[in-house]
Amino acid sequence: MFAKLAGGLTALTGFGGTTFPYNVDEAYPGSWGHWVHHRGTSKDDGSTVSIFKISAEDPNDRKLVSARNGVKRLKMVRHPNILQFKESQEIVEKGATVIYLVTQPVKPLKMVLEELDLSGQHRDEYLAMSILHMTNAVSFLNNDCKLIHGGICIDAVVVTDTLDPKLHGFDLLSEHILPAPDFPLQAASWMIGSQYKPAELGKTDWDTIRQSPPWAVDAWGLGCLIQEICSCQSMKSVEDLRRTDVIPQALLPDYQKLLSSAPTRRLNPSKVAECKFLHNRLVDVVNFMENIAVKDGIEKDSFFKKLPSIIPSIPPAVSIRKILPLLSSALEFGGAPAHAVGSLMVIGGLLEGEEFTKRVVPTLTKLFASPDRSLRRSLLESMEVYGPHLTTPVIEDQIYPQLQTGFTDANAYIRELTLKSMLALAPKMSNKTLTQNVLKHLSKLQVDEEPSIRANTTVLLGNVATYLGEATCKRVLLNAFTRALKDNFPPARIAGLRAIVATATYHNAEDAATRIFPAVAPMCVDAIGDVRSSALQCMDVFMKTLHENDKRVTAAAQAAGSSETLAGSSASTGGAPTLSAGGSMLTWAVSSLMSSAGLAATKQPLPPGSTAVGGAAPISPSTTGLANHGIGGSLGTEKSCRSSGPLPSTSRTATSRATAAALGRSLQVPASSFGTPSVEGKVEKASLVDGWGDDEEDMNVEELEFKAEEEKARSRLSSSRAAASKAPSATTASTSIPSSIRAAGNSHATRTDNGMASSGMDDEKWDDFDEGVSSKQKVPLNPRHVRSAVAARRSGAGSAAAKPKPASGSMKLGAQKLGVQKLNIQQVDLE
Repeated sequence: MFAKLAGGLTALTGFGGTTFPYNVDEAYPGSWGHWVHHRGTSKDDGSTVSIFKISAEDPNDRKLVSARNGVKRLKMVRHPNILQFKESQEIVEKGATVIYLVTQPVKPLKMVLEELDLSGQHRDEYLAMSILHMTNAVSFLNNDCKLIHGGICIDAVVVTDTLDPKLHGFDLLSEHILPAPDFPLQAASWMIGSQYKPAELGKTDWDTIRQSPPWAVDAWGLGCLIQEICSCQSMKSVEDLRRTDVIPQALLPDYQKLLSSAPTRRLNPSKVAECKFLHNRLVDVVNFMENIAVKDGIEKDSFFKKLPSIIPSIPPAVSIRKILPLLSSALEFGGAPAHAVGSLMVIGGLLEGEEFTKRVVPTLTKLFASPDRSLRRSLLESMEVYGPHLTTPVIEDQIYPQLQTGFTDANAYIRELTLKSMLALAPKMSNKTLTQNVLKHLSKLQVDEEPSIRANTTVLLGNVATYLGEATCKRVLLNAFTRALKDNFPPARIAGLRAIVATATYHNAEDAATRIFPAVAPMCVDAIGDVRSSALQCMDVFMKTLHENDKRVTAAAQAAGSSETLAGSSASTGGAPTLSAGGSMLTWAVSSLMSSAGLAATKQPLPPGSTAVGGAAPISPSTTGLANHGIGGSLGTEKSCRSSGPLPSTSRTATSRATAAALGRSLQVPASSFGTPSVEGKVEKASLVDGWGDDEEDMNVEELEFKAEEEKARSRLSSSRAAASKAPSATTASTSIPSSIRAAGNSHATRTDNGMASSGMDDEKWDDFDEGVSSKQKVPLNPRHVRSAVAARRSGAGSAAAKPKPASGSMKLGAQKLGVQKLNIQQVDLE
């Protein structure tokens, strides 16, 4: 029962109870001898292999015997140019004996030549490399091992994924001395095509073969191989060897010697390997890379400095499939210097996205883990080349954890290169990594000791803003950019200004008005021209933002029918002048103040209980506006008068004329400047012009006005002494001084019929007021305060007779005390 079950399983599996650990896939179109070359994969790890299969019903079939010899020889022989053996297995499959030979994955040479489709110099270089490798393999068998291959042809050559030609087909491999009468070459010579057989082998002259050099038979086969490689097709007959037009001229002499009719005169394959045609740039590069472990540092540095300029002359397919793996291996294991990364990037530039990710990125991730600082520098300098090919998982899991250490590296150049590398990596990084990790490093680099790093940090932040998210941009950008504006390094300030403009979409009108303008405006007068131009450009951009915001708000108010918003908008813009080309900015500013502030001053009502003096001229809106806002500087007597209240026209004119006379010079202003000309207007214009003078002229005017006012006060007091019958006690005066002083300077104080300010204390108390003020002699005189005091006193000059007169002898006045008295009144007004 168990025997039947075992037989059933054998029939189902076809392996006699043994499971073949490989999947046998489709076969290639051609192979050597009776072998069938299949693609295959391992069932364990899915790795690719090549599977050579031969079968026969008779286990003792001659081809199976030769196949067993070939498997045994291949397993024993090791050489870089000989196919690498992996595994073999002989099983019974459906009643037939099957031999499986598993090797490294390879393709037939003929198929590879068709796929590459090389031409010109590239074709010659690769064919030369293929012939050289096969020559070395044959020379190894003949000269070192004293073996005869016996079946060399294009079908006996396969090519790896790295385009390395490999020799196989060892079924006829035999010792040169031919010790046994039934050696493999003699037993299976029928397997060799007649077009590949030399004369002695075709005649089965074994004695001649034993007496000939070990390479005699294989030298002929090497000549046939050269013919097939150069023509890229299999030979049909011996006559095809006469086609010398496909053989390169530099190789033709050696080709003819290999095909000599006399076995002893055939050229040794080791001599063929010395042919100049077989040594070109491609061969030299591959040879150096394959033997880099035995090269010294000087040779490596010299070679890798030249390699980037040599790669464009090498066939692209060979650079990608042959040189790139060798270069990657040398970098990973420390055989190549750091600047070899440049060559890696040159070759990587020949690859498309998926190929680059497959062939280059694994090497880069391993190199970033290296502590070699020079290697890290080379990797960072080439980030622009390979950065776009990296994927988010590779960056997040393999590259960035190693790369971020460069932000805090002691070497400033490494820090700057790490900073610049983020420009290529940021688009592929997650928002979480950018906001929680990268920004922390950037905030520290913005205060780095190196100016260039600070400037480039601002540039980077402006470029990666689109990947941070709107909330993060609003929270971070302006803080960072305005910090850059305070940097002493001009390029850092320029970077901050340009970054603000570049990220304008994240800044609204409120940001522009409250944060950007205050920070950028000082840059408009920077000592560096580029800073000024960038600042002005920034101001222009955000001024447009404010204009657009104004239009939006106005349109929204009109749509909502808000009368208050419309009225406020009209009041704020209706009176403003329109700038025109060639207009003076100062002129427009003065006109604006005249039309708004001055006009508003004329509409203010008088305080309750006060009356305007008859015959007093109305206040000019323009002059009042100028005085209140100080546009004209110190305007002399007229400014003081306007600040306190209206004056009679006669008094105002007389005082102005006295002022003009005291100045001792003629003052003329164009009549068109301030409306209709008049005597008062001319004096006021003169005062306005003098206001741009120095303080000495103002003091002269004030001194004259001070003396005139003092004389008037003396006259007024002398006429009122007789009327003062009762003098207040010292206690009453001392307790009334503070309230009197405050009332005298209060804008809401009541006025008497003569225009003087009344605080509830009549003129009989001036004696005590004088004594109270005397205690404040240490207060310095201020001309502006004096002017205000003079103006306040002038407001009642026209009706002095109506006031109660103090008793005679109750007060003693002097110029200094009167000045102090006026000063104290003004000080109370300022409070």
